[in-house]
Amino acid sequence: MVKEGLRERKRAETRQRISDCATRLFERDGFENVTLAQVAQAADVSVKTVVNYFGAKEDLFFDAEPAILDALVDSLGNRGPASPTAALRPLLMDGPLLTAPCPWSDLTPGLWEAGRVWARCEQGSPTLRTRRAAILKSWLRPLAQASGSLPWAALMVGALILRHDLLHQGLLDGSTPAEVERRFKQTLGHTLDALDRAFPSA
Repeated sequence: MVKEGLRERKRAETRQRISDCATRLFERDGFENVTLAQVAQAADVSVKTVVNYFGAKEDLFFDAEPAILDALVDSLGNRGPASPTAALRPLLMDGPLLTAPCPWSDLTPGLWEAGRVWARCEQGSPTLRTRRAAILKSWLRPLAQASGSLPWAALMVGALILRHDLLHQGLLDGSTPAEVERRFKQTLGHTLDALDRAFPSA
């Protein structure tokens, strides 16, 4: 049992090291210009190890997306009498990050600038933009199963695309967190209101 725990911890540490090295390279050189061999060299592992942990280079960039989907599905599964839209509203509205709780008021200039760099990296890569669209589309079935409604899930995927576009537009055009939060309330908030009225339960 102890050995198993140590093994899992080492695996997690290796995975995080690979991810961190890839992030630095993507931000510095641009996603399209970085090879798996460069990531492996920076993380002091083999290319095979990188592939075993992440599969493809795009998975290194989007390594947090499975956890985001899990959080959305868990919120739907634990919503009780709330509507599916109400269950997801705090995750979508209360901060810019879906990967971890981070209220708008807690954003530091450094964290916001890191998001800006990451957004520029994604925007500058046709491969990443295509993969982003595929990821969001792939969430349709899990959200439908968790909510009990395919039509609701299809519209929620649209709301998630809107959320992504609002955030990235704000990061790329130099907006402040307060300005982006205001756009969230004005545009995404109204979208969620309409979705909640259309699907008070699912």
